[in-house]
Amino acid sequence: MTALTYEQLRSRLTTCVLHEPEGGYAPVPVYERLAQAIWFDQRLRRDALLTADGRRVRVVSPGWWNLEAGPDFRRAVVAFGDDKPQLGDVEVHLRASDWHQHGHGNDPLYNDVLLHVVLWQDGGDRPALTASGRVLPRLVMSDQLEAPLEELYDAIDPESYPYNVDEHIGRCAERLQSLPPDTLDALLEDAGRDRLRAKARRLARWIQRQGVEQALYAAILEALGYKQNKEPMRRLAALLPVARLRELPAAQAQALLFGVAGFLPDRALARRDETARRYVRSLWSHWWKVRDEFAGRALSADAWRLSGLRPANFPWRRLAAMTQLLALHWELWPKILEAVERMAENKVVTHLAALFTDLEDPFWSRRYSFASKSQPRAELLIGAARARDIVINVVLPAVVAQGWLLDNPALIEKAENVFRAHPASGSNALVRFTAHRLFGRRPPAIRTAARQQGLLQIFHDFCLNDRSGCRQCQFPDLAREFVMQRSGRALD
Repeated sequence: MTALTYEQLRSRLTTCVLHEPEGGYAPVPVYERLAQAIWFDQRLRRDALLTADGRRVRVVSPGWWNLEAGPDFRRAVVAFGDDKPQLGDVEVHLRASDWHQHGHGNDPLYNDVLLHVVLWQDGGDRPALTASGRVLPRLVMSDQLEAPLEELYDAIDPESYPYNVDEHIGRCAERLQSLPPDTLDALLEDAGRDRLRAKARRLARWIQRQGVEQALYAAILEALGYKQNKEPMRRLAALLPVARLRELPAAQAQALLFGVAGFLPDRALARRDETARRYVRSLWSHWWKVRDEFAGRALSADAWRLSGLRPANFPWRRLAAMTQLLALHWELWPKILEAVERMAENKVVTHLAALFTDLEDPFWSRRYSFASKSQPRAELLIGAARARDIVINVVLPAVVAQGWLLDNPALIEKAENVFRAHPASGSNALVRFTAHRLFGRRPPAIRTAARQQGLLQIFHDFCLNDRSGCRQCQFPDLAREFVMQRSGRALD
């Protein structure tokens, strides 16, 4: 039997099609990433684009290349016919049938898609439907390319996308790249402090309404939900206030949290191992006593999103972490204040983050679900990066908020100094996108949490609100004004 080559293995990918050039030269392997790059660069006859059903299409912005779960491009701006431009997502495939083969029609993550872009229209006219039942317009690129596909294949390097492509650098890049390092640091730190204070204002309202312990509990739960599950975590915090869990053993607190969250499995335990059977029986022994109290109010399992989450980050593991946090550090707020007020500024975040990482659960430290096998090695319920993020994005803003409410300027200043002193967290897709957009291929080193948060604040204030494809964004002019005022020079 002839050995299978890597080239043959690669050709079996569903995201690859061999395209035969008209001139009869060697076939071109076309991957979905090439189709995405063509859309991203708009290597199309842009003045004459039509949907498959004949409507004119004007692309104001192709959107941002999404490297996480969900549609390929986020926040695209597209106009159909004479209608006003619409803001939404774009999904790109090699073939029209890929929408159904990939199961996007059943996935709520694709409900905001406004255009299905395909390289080829293959067989039939079956429409692409979202999970909400909306029919998507389709744009077929193959007969609307600006050049033959084989020429685009030779001209485009898919491996350089999305962060090494000069065409997608923002208008502000040239101006920001020319700034002295200390001026750029000041701009980012100022934006970072603004972000910290915006979060503090939100938490101040929560503290005024609910008290500091409940506000902190709700904000931590929200942070543990990531972006997929923030909303159900907030609802859970409202349905089951922290006062209800006061001083309960972790097992009882878990039973309440899992029950109200809709996570408790039924009691048919035959297929589970003995440890899981005992654990589920223990949860039900507590839950059945109180479940009538929450009848009609508890969340359902379909309120939660698991798509795009690593198993270690599933919400039931996060709730297990919360129960252990409450059991070990019931008086969490006094511990936070003591650390902020008494410790060296460059050690506070690391100390507080350890409160979230030093959590163990006899069941969930080695399990990803009720039915999963026990892992040979324990895995943190809350990882180090997520713990630091909670301190930066929840704990320090809460301290600033409480400083405002107690009229304690010294506490506010100390929290802001801690914020400026802590090193930046690990990078993510949003940080990399914004850094590339603002600075191009050689972004400066973002060394502190304050500057990294400033980068994100610029993204949310300007990039997120711009629907002009960067052409009408005000940030370049405002950044220039910031620089001129700091240098004491008059604006020309």
